[in-house]
Amino acid sequence: MELIKYPSPNYGLRRDDTEIDFIILHYTAMSTENSLDRLCDPAHEVSCHYLIDQAGLCYQLVNENKRAWHAGKSYWRGYRDLNSRSLGIELVNLGNEIYPKAQMKRLISLLKHLTKSYEISPKNVLGHSDIAPSRKSDPGECFNWKELSNSGLALFPEASSPMNCDKTFFLAHAERAGFNPEASFEEILKTFRNRSRPNFRGPFDGYDCASMQKFADAFDVDE
Repeated sequence: MELIKYPSPNYGLRRDDTEIDFIILHYTAMSTENSLDRLCDPAHEVSCHYLIDQAGLCYQLVNENKRAWHAGKSYWRGYRDLNSRSLGIELVNLGNEIYPKAQMKRLISLLKHLTKSYEISPKNVLGHSDIAPSRKSDPGECFNWKELSNSGLALFPEASSPMNCDKTFFLAHAERAGFNPEASFEEILKTFRNRSRPNFRGPFDGYDCASMQKFADAFDVDE
C-alpha cells in the first residue's frame, strides 16, 4: 500500500500487557493541512497512526508498534487505556459532509490490511464516539458503516423488525456490547444511531432496542 510518511513526535510506548485489538475511526473536523499540523504539534499532544484525506491519500504519522494519542479518555468492554490497544485512523472530514468514494476506498483497503495483519475482528472496528459517547461524535452520522459491514470490516446492526422494550433494556444491552455504563441513555442512543440508523430522527423505539440487542449479541461477554 502506498503511504506518505509524515512522522509525528506525539507518541509513546504501548503497555507491556497489551495487544493491538481495536481500530478506532475519527474525523478531523478540519482541512488536511491543518489536521497534519495539529497531529504533529507537540503542544497539542494528539496524533494518530494514519490519516486519509478526501482524495484518498494516506499518511502514516506514527508507527503501528507505538502508542498514538488519539482515543483520549475512553472506555470499551472494561478497557480504559484504548490507546495501548488500538490503531487510530483519522479521516479528513468536517463531521457534517459525505465521505468521498476515494476516501472510503482507501479506508477499506487500509482496514483489510490492518485487520488481517493483527487478526482484528470486524466487531472491534469502532468509532471514537463508541468509546467516548460523552465527549465525541466522530466519525459521525455521515459515515457509512454499512459499506464497511458489506466489506466484512465492521458491524452494521440493522434490525428488520421492532421489539417491545424500554430504556433499561436498551442500556443493559449497550453495556453488554461494551459501552461505558457511566454514559447517559441520550449519549449512547445518539452515537449508536450514527452507526445503526443514521437517517432516523424520530423518538426512541423498538428498532433501537432490536438493533442494540443484535449489536450486543455479536460480542461474547465471556471472551
